[in-house]
Amino acid sequence: MSKIDFYSFFASPPCRVVHTFLEIAKIPYEYHTIDLIKVEQQSEEFRKINPHGKVPAIVHDGFLLTESIAIVQYLAQKFKTEDHWYPSDSKKRAKIDEYLCWHHSNCRQGTGVLFFHVAIATNVRKQPRNEDVIKERKAKLTDVLNFFENYFLKDSKFINSDDISIADIAAIIEFQQIKYIGIDIGKTRPNVKAWRDRVIARLGPTFDTIHEPLGKMTEPMQITEDFE
Repeated sequence: MSKIDFYSFFASPPCRVVHTFLEIAKIPYEYHTIDLIKVEQQSEEFRKINPHGKVPAIVHDGFLLTESIAIVQYLAQKFKTEDHWYPSDSKKRAKIDEYLCWHHSNCRQGTGVLFFHVAIATNVRKQPRNEDVIKERKAKLTDVLNFFENYFLKDSKFINSDDISIADIAAIIEFQQIKYIGIDIGKTRPNVKAWRDRVIARLGPTFDTIHEPLGKMTEPMQITEDFE
């Protein structure tokens, strides 16, 4: 089977979700950097590949697909990865999909927007710090973590499951970025802490390698946000 052409940028959590799954599932791919800081995703050259002008995107045997969740769902099925990643059992899969549907309007809104305003807007783009938005996003993050702790991890080691899945990859990638602004998601939430440590251990060196560029970018910022 031919390689996946993978269009990505390290600072994008959805891109890191796809990148992590490609690596961990040992799916052959070729990495193409689309620099979001330079706005290369809007270039005429890239729009010929992906008219949406967004990353991540993949092209597989002429088949274009965008949106990180759709991509990893496709990859899991097309490459017949181990069943725990995206279970074939309809009820088990539905519980994974339940989280993935919740993810974009909740987890990403609580973490990604906060990270952007604290790290990117203020430190990279040199914009004034927007305290109102940051306060609002921290409140959202609190709600997200509380629900994550008490619902998705209530009776299972992983998200709605006793084994790791693509839902756990999507979640840990999103939550991990706020570590770089000094927020510990497991500080007062034991289920979240145990889950985080369990997922990172399962993903092994791949997880560290994929996050290394983000760590190098944010380390000079030395950000420590107040959050409980």
